[in-house]
Amino acid sequence: MNRYRRPGLHRAVLAVNGVVAALLVLVGAVFLWTGFRLGDRKVVRLERDQSVQSDAEIAASDGWNLTEGDLSAKNFLVTGSDNGGCVDPDSPYAGAFADREGLGERSDTIMIIRVNPRDNQAAFLSFPRDLWVKIGGSTRQNRINTAFDRTDPNRLIDTIYQNFGIEVDHYVNIDFCAFKKIVDAVGGVRIPFLYETRDRKTGLYVPGPACFTFTGDHALAYVRSRSGYSYLDPEKGSWERDGTGDFGRIARQQDFIRRALQRALDKGASNPVVANELLNAGLSSVITDDKLSPTMALQLAQAMRDIKTGSIPSFMIEGTPEQIGDQSVLIPRIQNETMRQVLALFQGAASFAEPIAEPAGGGGAGAAVAPSSGATTTTVPPTTVPATTTTAVPVVSPQQLTLGVAPPNDPTCH
Repeated sequence: MNRYRRPGLHRAVLAVNGVVAALLVLVGAVFLWTGFRLGDRKVVRLERDQSVQSDAEIAASDGWNLTEGDLSAKNFLVTGSDNGGCVDPDSPYAGAFADREGLGERSDTIMIIRVNPRDNQAAFLSFPRDLWVKIGGSTRQNRINTAFDRTDPNRLIDTIYQNFGIEVDHYVNIDFCAFKKIVDAVGGVRIPFLYETRDRKTGLYVPGPACFTFTGDHALAYVRSRSGYSYLDPEKGSWERDGTGDFGRIARQQDFIRRALQRALDKGASNPVVANELLNAGLSSVITDDKLSPTMALQLAQAMRDIKTGSIPSFMIEGTPEQIGDQSVLIPRIQNETMRQVLALFQGAASFAEPIAEPAGGGGAGAAVAPSSGATTTTVPPTTVPATTTTAVPVVSPQQLTLGVAPPNDPTCH
């Protein structure tokens, strides 16, 4: 079939490619809109073990040639994985990749992104890699990232369900190579900084207060910075380290995703070259599940085209540090009102209040919060809004304070 005999669909694709580009950052596989290259994509099969039980107690535009599609809320499991194949050993940011030999494959990023097309809402829930949990399909306990296998996500999916009662509808894995290609395809991602910032372990360096553009390896160094992340305090004249570990890194990663999402919307809406570069990144290095079809991806993009990236709320599983044997781990703390509401949202047992409240401490742009020697998350009281007669589930608005050093709320830096 001649691909140029469907001009209506072609115009629809160009009209939506900015949203599609943004959703690659959000859910990875959305760029698989073209059937001509569908056979090139990397897919895995989702088959949740039904014997695993949870222990957790807790509209279309007329101008587009698409049907409305499924508007029910969906959970996307998004993971980031190592890939030494795209590491330049001479790069000043080679430390961001570390020496992977003998370490096996692990994921530093485990996140559920809940997308609700009917209400045009999305939310992030991150799982610190050191969470001590029951591993799905086994009787043992270990860190949650030991359940990760990029080509077989089912054990991780079972682990998340067993410990937190959250079902996964789709899976996306983005490795180092895909991350770098995505960031470069949108022309880099701009982050505001209040101070000179560095991480000698990863090579991260920002020379001073600025709206700084991260590209390629340097962007990866930024989002992987953890224990070495430091800023120069001008009053003290000394380097201050972010002592929150994985919590601080998660806050910066969530902020980065929001900004990359907005960047893709801004750059891709009228630029097919950007969309094509992102498509190439997706086909070469992104792994998705076999249930996420090109048509479904386009329908999702169409439904979510008006999403406000700055108001996407983000959460993380709270944890208390503990030493188990020779391992420093985090024991999940989910028996509090805030976490009960957060989990209810991602379980589909509750819905967001309207309008979505921006996360405390600066909302979508994040906030610069003083580093802490502790590793627990401070919360503010959540809000429960009585359900209306048309709402079948409770309406809630949980909030968590940003913990760690994250970018300030600077709307001019985008």
